[in-house]
Parts: sequence; C-alpha cells; structure tokens
Amino acid sequence: MRGVSLPTLWFEHMINWPQWTCFLFVCGLLSASAAGPEASVPARIELTVVDPAATGYATFQSHNQKVIANRRGLFMTHLRTRNEAYTAQQWRLSWSTNGGRSFKTIHESTDATNPPVIESDDADNLYVVRPDFMDGHAYLYRFASTNDYRSPRITRIPHGAAGKYAMVFDRSRQQLCYFAHNNSFHLVDLDGQVRYSTNLLKAGTSAILQYPLLHLDANHVLHAAWTSQKHGVYLYWDIHYLQSADGGRHWRTMSGQSVQTPAIADEGGPTDRITLDDEFSVHTWLSSFLIRDGKAHFLYLAQTNPPRQHYVRYDLTTARRELDIQPEFKGAQLSLRGLDGFFAAPSRGAPGVVYCVGRDAHASRLVCLASRDHGRTWHDHAVSASVTNPYSIGGCRDVTDDGWIIGSFTEQSGSTTDPGGGSRVHFFRIPAAFPN
Repeated sequence: MRGVSLPTLWFEHMINWPQWTCFLFVCGLLSASAAGPEASVPARIELTVVDPAATGYATFQSHNQKVIANRRGLFMTHLRTRNEAYTAQQWRLSWSTNGGRSFKTIHESTDATNPPVIESDDADNLYVVRPDFMDGHAYLYRFASTNDYRSPRITRIPHGAAGKYAMVFDRSRQQLCYFAHNNSFHLVDLDGQVRYSTNLLKAGTSAILQYPLLHLDANHVLHAAWTSQKHGVYLYWDIHYLQSADGGRHWRTMSGQSVQTPAIADEGGPTDRITLDDEFSVHTWLSSFLIRDGKAHFLYLAQTNPPRQHYVRYDLTTARRELDIQPEFKGAQLSLRGLDGFFAAPSRGAPGVVYCVGRDAHASRLVCLASRDHGRTWHDHAVSASVTNPYSIGGCRDVTDDGWIIGSFTEQSGSTTDPGGGSRVHFFRIPAAFPN
C-alpha cells in the first residue's frame, strides 16, 4: 500500500471523495504502479487516540503483547492512572469493532498492576493476565466471546506477580505460557487451572532477570529471551535466549544442548547470549524478538557512544549468527532507533516477510521497516505524523487476517512519572501489503 506520487491534479479531483475511499483507492493505485519496495513512498501509520488523559506508563513496555485481533475486532489494554506506591493502577480493556478507528472500554479495574498482557483463542475468547504487587500472585481474566466479553472469570496464578512479564497462547497444547521477572514460569489451562509452575531462571554472579519475552513458532517450539540487570546498579547487563520443544517443560540452547532449570540468567550460565563481549559496560535492552521460517530475529539497542541499534538474525538449524546490522538499522531513508519497538509477521504464508516498528532515529515519530528476504535487506515501509515523545511502542506479533500491523504507544507529555492525565494513549495500524 505504497508507491510513487501521483500528479497533483488527481489529488485535487479526489479531494471531495470520502476520506477512507480516497485513501484506499490511492494506496491500491500506488501499489500497482510501484516498481518495488526500494522505489516506493512509505505508507501512512494511522493513529487513533484511545485515551487522551493517561499516565506516562500507560503502555509499559514493548516486551509483551497488549494489542490483539480476532474475528470480533481489535482489543488492547493500558493503564489510565496510577499512584506513587504502585498499589492502585486503573487499567482498561478496550474493544474496537471498526478497524481501530474508535475504541470503547469494556472492562475497567483498579489494582496493584502494570498493563495486562492479552491473547485470544480460535473461539475469539480473550485471556488477559495481570500481576498483583500486593499479594504476590498473578490473575487470569477469561472474557468469553459468547458473552460479548462481559463478566470475566478470574483465577489465580500463584506467585506469578512481577513488574515485567510475558505470555503466549500455545494453540497445539491448549495452554497459556506465562513468564515473569521473579524467575517464575507457568503453564495454565484455558479454564484457568495451573498445569505446571517452576523457576525458569536464577540469579547469576553478575546479573538477574529483568525483562522476559516469549514467542511460539509455527512448529510449536516455545522460545524465551530476556534482558538481565546488573546487581546493585541500574545497568541492563546482557540478553539471553532458550527454547523448549515440549511447551515449556524442558529447555535447551539454540544448538540443542539441554539446560537444567533454573538456569543462570547472566553470562555465567549455558544459555545463548545475544549481546556482544564489549557491551557489558553499557545498557543493552531487548525490545523484541520473533521466530519465523527457522530464523530468530532480535532487536536491541546498545547505548555505546555512538549508540548501536542492532538487528540480529540467527539460523535456528545451525545456531549460527547470520546477520548483525548495526550501528544503524534503516531502509532507504527511514532509520529506527530506540529502547522499544517490535517485530510482526504474517502468521501464515508469505515466507521471509518480517516487519519492524519503532521510533524514528531522527524525528519524533513512528517508522516501520519491512523485509521480504528473512531480514537480509530492509526497506522503508510506513511512517507516522509527528508525535510528542512516543514511548513504549509495542504491538501484536501477527499481522491481522485482513492485512494490518497493529500496536499501541504512549505519547508522553512530561515523563513516565506522570500519575495520570498528562499523556495520551494511541492505537496504530499499518497496511502490511507490499507494492507489486
């Protein structure tokens, strides 16, 4: 949905057309006329204000999924307000039935939590998990599609509370996989019963687990990655990876070496380290990772001087680091850099297609880069209008069935310490279609 510019006269002729008709017509026509991604004009990242008066931490952070689509529409979670002690955060679950042009709040609660993670099953039911910082547990909310997502059933995940957490839906095993930064890992039935709990990681000599991430690939292999934090100081230390072929019961390295759990979270353990040897002295933070077509894609920023924005690709068959695009990650004109951002890809077909959304390295706006060759080359795909300090840019791992990359972010007015009212929460969508 991109392409070369049209004569000004055509735009003057179409200016009285309905907005969406004009937009779709132009995008389709431009796509047909483009010679290829390298020659095309970036598409528009469409923004919708979901909450005009929220806290600065409203969409914290890009390491987990807070936006999803199913046949009933689009859904997202965010924080509206918080107190200084982090014991009373008002959070919302919102629903759009018109492609993200508007949202309505369908559930609201005040708890000691960060924004909940969200998944959906084949029956369009929603699974929302949040921690509780007061009692130390996490809670699963099951919103039934047949009940229009009213009156959720709530069950407890014992000892699952932590400030950072990630979740994936394992369709083949009909379970939810939940990983929290207190080292705990849980497998939960769709009816809310906990099948299995363990400590996946433990502290190392240098660092502890800080930001967990999860991904499930098309072959039903579960992948975990994380950022660690150095003991006693504010320094994100290194980034690691593990995988499980049996849905989280047993773990191994990328090369297939069995790893006993709890595994050491830092460089002292047997897990795969993604960061480089000369990056321990600076912050390194994993924004996102994605597994598609036997390739593992990692996005992280090393705050060296000058900074290194890394796009890293591993081949999962050989466990070989094939690509490391850095210190700049860019297409023809657009360049991405930041602590947050995410990968997305079609869940079916389109082998080799990967998208990456994040903050523009040179302007206060969002950009999307795209690859059609498993990340070997990247092209300008989409760009947003200017926004004030876009923060916590995250989104859905899968392109929607009707062809959109979807996500959310907080437009901060002030800082993350804003308890509520000074920042705006945005939903965004990006057409995933390449030019012909």
